[in-house]
Amino acid sequence: MYILYKIALKKYQPSIFLIHSLVVSSLIYVVLKWGIDKDGWYFILFSSKLFYVDFLGVLLVLSIILTVINLLSKKELERKPNPFISDDPVLLKGDDKLNYHKRAAKIVEYLERSNFKNSFTIGIVGPWGNGKSSLISLIEEKLEEKSNEHTIHLKFLPYLNHSETDIISEFFKQLSTEINKYSGRLSNQFLSYSDKLLKLYKNKSISEFFKPNSSLFSDSSSYDTYKKINDTLNQLDKKYIVFIDDLDRLSNNEVLQVLKLVRNTANFKNFIFLIALDKDYVLESLLVKNDIADHTFVDKFFQLEVYLPEIEKSQLKTDFIGLLKQTDLGFEREFFRNVEACIFKEDNLFDDYISNYRGVKRLVNQLVFDFKSLPDELDTNDFLNFTYLKMTFPYAIKFLNNNWSTIIPYNPETNLCELVETENDSDKSDAFKEMRRYRVFHLNQKLNIDFSKYEISKDIDKETKINETNNLTKQQNILLIKTLIVLFGKENITDSHTSIKFENNLRKLLQQKIQEKDLSEVKFKSIFNFHNDFENLNKLLNEGHTNSILNRLAYFNTIDKDEALKAIIILLYIFNDAEFYSFNSTSVWNMLSEYIVRQLKLKIGNNDFWTDNNKPNIWKYIVSEFIDKDNFKLKSKIQFLALISESRIRLDFSDWGTTEDDLKDLSLSLYKKLLDDKQNNLWDIHDYSFYHAYHDVRKFHTADKINPITIDFWSKNDITLLCAQMTQNDAWTTKMLKTSDYAAQLFESKYKYKQFINKKLTNPITSELKEYVQFLELESYTDFSRYIRFEFLSFNLIKQKLQRVIDFNNLAQDEAETIIEIVLKSDNKDLWNITYTDMNTDVISGFIELRRYNIGGTLFTFIRLQSGNYHKSIPEMFQHYKEMLSNNNINSKIDSEQKSITVDDSDESIKIISVQPTSYDSKIKLR
Repeated sequence: MYILYKIALKKYQPSIFLIHSLVVSSLIYVVLKWGIDKDGWYFILFSSKLFYVDFLGVLLVLSIILTVINLLSKKELERKPNPFISDDPVLLKGDDKLNYHKRAAKIVEYLERSNFKNSFTIGIVGPWGNGKSSLISLIEEKLEEKSNEHTIHLKFLPYLNHSETDIISEFFKQLSTEINKYSGRLSNQFLSYSDKLLKLYKNKSISEFFKPNSSLFSDSSSYDTYKKINDTLNQLDKKYIVFIDDLDRLSNNEVLQVLKLVRNTANFKNFIFLIALDKDYVLESLLVKNDIADHTFVDKFFQLEVYLPEIEKSQLKTDFIGLLKQTDLGFEREFFRNVEACIFKEDNLFDDYISNYRGVKRLVNQLVFDFKSLPDELDTNDFLNFTYLKMTFPYAIKFLNNNWSTIIPYNPETNLCELVETENDSDKSDAFKEMRRYRVFHLNQKLNIDFSKYEISKDIDKETKINETNNLTKQQNILLIKTLIVLFGKENITDSHTSIKFENNLRKLLQQKIQEKDLSEVKFKSIFNFHNDFENLNKLLNEGHTNSILNRLAYFNTIDKDEALKAIIILLYIFNDAEFYSFNSTSVWNMLSEYIVRQLKLKIGNNDFWTDNNKPNIWKYIVSEFIDKDNFKLKSKIQFLALISESRIRLDFSDWGTTEDDLKDLSLSLYKKLLDDKQNNLWDIHDYSFYHAYHDVRKFHTADKINPITIDFWSKNDITLLCAQMTQNDAWTTKMLKTSDYAAQLFESKYKYKQFINKKLTNPITSELKEYVQFLELESYTDFSRYIRFEFLSFNLIKQKLQRVIDFNNLAQDEAETIIEIVLKSDNKDLWNITYTDMNTDVISGFIELRRYNIGGTLFTFIRLQSGNYHKSIPEMFQHYKEMLSNNNINSKIDSEQKSITVDDSDESIKIISVQPTSYDSKIKLR
């Protein structure tokens, strides 16, 4: 039924096995129903003419019909044009832009005439991405066309294996499978030979090579098997061509294993190996790891090297334009024309970065992908040069994004972000001379760059310093720096609004973000108009442009003082309502402080843009446009002042144009105003901004300055909200509560806080505060040292607060739900000691823990029990106390009504004074 459902509704294409199963099942049904003597079978009737077995026939018929329909109605998937260019090897002659098919034909011609006593190895050698795989594919195609029965060829891809031994095993398995078509004996000999070699590698003993093999196929040694293989090969009289591609994808040990395989292990008669490799890369890798002594080691493995030279740059550019035209960008006519013109410019770094077809295809794909996220107006040449940089040095993009204000700071003279020029040019000639030694400098000789002109490149001739900076080679570092100079140096003279050096274009490229609601330059400039209480800014923020505005301001700089000051207020406007715009206020503050730092670094010529004389203007503007304005929140103003105090090491008060004393007076004034505003106008239970403001003001003032005015505020207002907000729950539970430490900060101690609450109580006391006083009293028995088990039944504000905790943390199950806390009061220390002596789960069912406290001579014991055992645990506990007293020759009696145990002829007792939750109090039986 399930298969029928998949075929009917899911358009399931059944496997060959399922089709065979349907056919066989149908034949069995036909034979059972009509093809045998029915007297030997008994079928149960469902109706007068229908048997139950016929339901099987119905299902089979439906399955077959639906399967046939699915197979006949199978449609080709609608294939849309591929937006990207794949990096597949050339398979067709028409796609061979380098005429490699002629070279392939020549190689095949030589292979057909060749006959070797042992193996012969040909290296297809060339730089990365130069078409080595394509040449191998064309050679394979030529061999397929000729279909010579005396030539067997296969492709072995060693990079699909995970170790050196896997390479041997997989090679001989693949070879055995191919040879088995022509000789089963030779196939078995290869497998036997492979097993022996694997044992040799496993045991690391050459003697294994000469021991008899106990495999199914041979009892001879590997050496004997090797000779028999050659004898069999001689009898078959065939030529074996093995293609091995991408040797440069392997680890050093794997490269050596393949080389040993073709030259030693598989050194068989008439075996021809064609190996594609980037020889320079392989040699460098092996030499760095000290796996070989010199380059001649690799040379002896190859009897012939077919070298594929670097492709002409003009050819690469022509093919790049051709491939780009095949993509969607071919329809972006203006952009396409610009790209076509730019790659031939002197200051375009195509020649430096693109050296093969693989690089061409990667560049095309990158441009296709990035085009939609381009800034509205960006110089195409800058975009291309930046793309080269991003493709080759991706870490540099992250580095620039994090350090752009240092590497390419804002230049007020040009209003652009540019590289810092060096002030000392004494080593200019030496650095420039050093550049000429490197090929990367000569790739584009028309572009004459003075590397010593900039701070970032003046010491580039000191290789030790470069190596300490990153893991790149000196040649790569030169290319990286050259690119940065071309993009951000004085050499880039692109118009300011389209240049990558323009802060908005730079920001978008470095952040690599596709903004759904990006800002045009006109809209961004409009937020500096504060008309009608920030009407333009407020409109854009409400339209969801907050992120875009902050991204712009993160890179913003200006030498227009009015505009510079307005940027501060814009950030403070967002800071004021950061939560409403789904931003963290501290993040906005960090952006503001970064902006101030950038402004303070600005210079006009050799003079600072902001001096000690005009810095006070910054603070005056902030006070007039932010502090003194009633449309900004008092708590935000107080927080802003506190953050200035916190960051005083990085930005001194004088950098803001103010003093610490002024900020102290201002913060206290704002706090008093906040208290006045809140007088008889208290806030929501979930709003803790009042306490945040208190802590912010404490950044400037001591407790003896702030606490009296805060206590005075609460003495004049309803303390119900204070009590609720001072109640704090333990992590992952709302059943364990205590008084917040803030109470001790404000009232000097929690005992003084308790006294304040008791003093504030009025008659008649509300049920909420009455319950809270019980909580405080009970907590005081622990010296306010721990969470206690307590459930508020009447205090609605606390219940709302705890419900918010449950909802926010998704506390479907409270870990303290099953805990009962019993509080005992003992009349003397002997009785008190008994309450904790030998208390454990062996004595008391469901026992968890206990704590005892001596509060001014009054003795308390807090005992926690599992609620499921309360009906046994409390009687067991009091019986244990009675036995302990009896052991000390003290008679006692248990009073269930008083919930106590009392010493005979005395009023001294151990008494239960609290049970939480209170619902268990009435259920307690002491016997």
